[in-house]
Amino acid sequence: MIAIKIFKLNIIKAFLFLSFSFFFLLSFPLTPRADWPPKKSLQLGGIYLQISPTAIDFPSADPDLEPLVAANSPVRITIGTWPPRRNWILYIRAEGNLISSEGNIIDIANISWKAMPQPPFNDGSLVAGQNILLGRGRTDTKGIQEGELSFFFRNSWDYYAGEYRQIVTFIAILL
Repeated sequence: MIAIKIFKLNIIKAFLFLSFSFFFLLSFPLTPRADWPPKKSLQLGGIYLQISPTAIDFPSADPDLEPLVAANSPVRITIGTWPPRRNWILYIRAEGNLISSEGNIIDIANISWKAMPQPPFNDGSLVAGQNILLGRGRTDTKGIQEGELSFFFRNSWDYYAGEYRQIVTFIAILL
């Protein structure tokens, strides 16, 4: 979910809350464990996805001084497959535009990201209601692919003050 707070001077504060969807997923932990990746639960083959943190904050900023506001933390992605060296694809999807409790709307396309490493991950911007290709690749000999996303919010004086929210979903597919 994305939440954005715009204060009296239209200085913006935002939060990004992330949800996950998996195809062919049998089991996944939300935090790293000693048995990560969970090979026993993926003996027949599968994919898992770990995202950390599950919420990020875009700090308040003056649009004249910071027209592009960086989130307070990068988002780390770990994709795993069992068996190793399997192809995967990862999408990111905003379920709609940013909406405040008062009903004001900010286009979700004002949220963008820079991805590392490239390849297999891609830079991009969110689009309401559309799956955007975030990456495509193959896991290593341990069945792991790691990456990092740095999110940015395009700040503007045109936004009404308030707190804005939206759900963002990551979709991992085993190919």
